Amino acid sequence: MPTSFRNFLVELDHAAAACEGADPATFFRGQSNYEWPLDSSFVRFAIPRLFGLSAYQMLSKSIRQSKEFHRTISSLLLLKFGTLSKPSDEAVNTEKSHNIDPWYEFLKNLQQYPEKDSFIKGTFLIDWTGKRDIALYFATFDGRGSSREITNMHGAVWVLDAVATGKTWQTNKLGELLQLMASPEHFNAEKTFPLIYHPKNQTHQPRAVNQMPVYVAQMDYRYDLADLWAAYENKKKKRLFITIIMTENLKSDSARYLEKNGLVEELVYPE
Repeated sequence: MPTSFRNFLVELDHAAAACEGADPATFFRGQSNYEWPLDSSFVRFAIPRLFGLSAYQMLSKSIRQSKEFHRTISSLLLLKFGTLSKPSDEAVNTEKSHNIDPWYEFLKNLQQYPEKDSFIKGTFLIDWTGKRDIALYFATFDGRGSSREITNMHGAVWVLDAVATGKTWQTNKLGELLQLMASPEHFNAEKTFPLIYHPKNQTHQPRAVNQMPVYVAQMDYRYDLADLWAAYENKKKKRLFITIIMTENLKSDSARYLEKNGLVEELVYPE
């Protein structure tokens, strides 16, 4: 929890520089409220509607960490992706001609344009970025347009060492993963470690180009990413991630820094 914005940037760069390997893969995630769990938008949507809770209200551990909860979320997710909604015929044809992953493109579009989502909202992907200042933006601001504001709460930037996660970077297409998620192993929460998706071949989408997203697939719905990664760190005796907290008094300095460097809303959210 740095005491100045300058020290915040120093700590952020130090955490990124400490990532593993001669060819590190360092990703960032900004959240305007540091207390929010690292849950996907699908889990965040489902919990209040299944249990009558307000957004981000904590669900009891006895329910959240049960296999029955994991199976419920998995079933609802597979109902959405495959039965209620799927990629367009045009996207499927693009796969044949340009080796584009149609399911990845479909979910990426829902991530970038959530207002176009169906009545069951969200995906099981969690946005990260290869751009440090994009994460700073989301740690500083909440909302868009007239509702955008600098929140009066501590934010956070998460730094992920993707190399340290092991062989989690996916080369198989997202549609293949959805098929595997219908298997007994996944429903019994046996094959559920977070997976990283960023295909080499993608369609040109302005918001994705500017935000440089990398998506982490949440596979185990009993826990958020931080809980799973912390358990992995303890087992492997190595560091995967770090959280740097941006106290609310640093957010105004962060906003000025971002504006000075051209990180304005129109760049983050191009039409």
